[in-house]
Amino acid sequence: MDIQMDGASNRRKWGKSRIVALGVVAATVLAACGSSSSASSASTTSSASSSSSKTPYVIHAIVSQTGLASFLGSREAKSLDALAKNVNASGGIKGHPLQIDIQDNQSSPSTAVNYATKLVSANVPFILNGSVVAVDAAVDALATPSGPFIYDLSPGTHPKPGSMVFSAGISTTFDAQSYLTFLKSKGLTNIAAITSTDGSGVDGWHQLKAALAKPEFSSFHLLTHQTFNPSAVSVTTQLSVIKSKNPQALIIWTTGSPLGTVVHGMSSLGMENIPTVTTDGNADYTELTHFASVLPKTLYFPTAALYLPPSDITNPAVKAKVVAFDKAVAAAGGHPGDAWGLSWDPAQLLIGAIQHLGVKATAPQILKYMESLKNVPGLYGVYNFSTSNHRGLSASDVYMTVWNGSSFTPVSGPGGTPASSSSAG
Repeated sequence: MDIQMDGASNRRKWGKSRIVALGVVAATVLAACGSSSSASSASTTSSASSSSSKTPYVIHAIVSQTGLASFLGSREAKSLDALAKNVNASGGIKGHPLQIDIQDNQSSPSTAVNYATKLVSANVPFILNGSVVAVDAAVDALATPSGPFIYDLSPGTHPKPGSMVFSAGISTTFDAQSYLTFLKSKGLTNIAAITSTDGSGVDGWHQLKAALAKPEFSSFHLLTHQTFNPSAVSVTTQLSVIKSKNPQALIIWTTGSPLGTVVHGMSSLGMENIPTVTTDGNADYTELTHFASVLPKTLYFPTAALYLPPSDITNPAVKAKVVAFDKAVAAAGGHPGDAWGLSWDPAQLLIGAIQHLGVKATAPQILKYMESLKNVPGLYGVYNFSTSNHRGLSASDVYMTVWNGSSFTPVSGPGGTPASSSSAG
């Protein structure tokens, strides 16, 4: 079953930001970096009078507004639109109104590469690249030492040190470690796993195997590992094998509509009482409410600060970011737990780079600036980048949460450690 949520035809155009046609990308980028032009500025205005006379600065995003990853990409697009509204209300980028150029990769690597190739030819300095591993990785291959700078919106990509690629969210490496740390603290060490055969599932299985090989997790017994094609309409055969092994906990590593296939199968086989862990890619309010009748009774997620109640966030700077984000999402008609967050921090960080460097900043300049950022609060925690760390976050930014039917409740300390009186920082 393929859940199509909030497709491109329903995307709102927030504030004075606009989604421009790809055919005018090159001209618009040049206009954003040059002197003002009445022809181009007339098409985009700003609520701040200081930016109304300057040409627009364009941020280019390629996300999965349709296809299997649409539940992520459609919300990433809405998040960018909402952020543009906020930026333009505050004067834009150095007085230039912000425009968002959003292209739908249709959850297809080849389609994403087609759009990205045109942007590379137009010499754009950076691209926001979403929404799942296979699609993001295909575009990453286009990065060269001279650009463009590419910020992946999938946590499942793992940028090489010093490359032009950054990755958003919590690393799946940290997710796997947090899963096991949490399950170990609960005494649930006889586990089973089911993973999809697409990029997200393959990466998840790799991370899970690597974590299980660590000495601190030697008490775990992986009773069985089953795989399935994400386009499959049933996984009853695989789940029957898992059920026969009587695991204490089940790890489901897939993202999006394939999760529905698995939980429907679990429900039909009477497996809903098995404590279940899945990825933060599925920590989506709309998706989870849609599957409410068939979800396992105890469903855990590795999540960052933005999914926690603000009252549980102890770092004041991070809390302020989350509160502002929640307000913007609510004003845009969304829900904070609706996968809006993955594009928010990357876009804010890149906007900050342009505010600092100027609208003519090149990809190498942006890379150098981003690698220098330290102690920068965001929705996912406090970012500390370097030449060898293009994610900026750590396992301590992960908190295991349980879905209570309407929101996420924290059940662990940092990195899946036992919960204490202190909360997310």
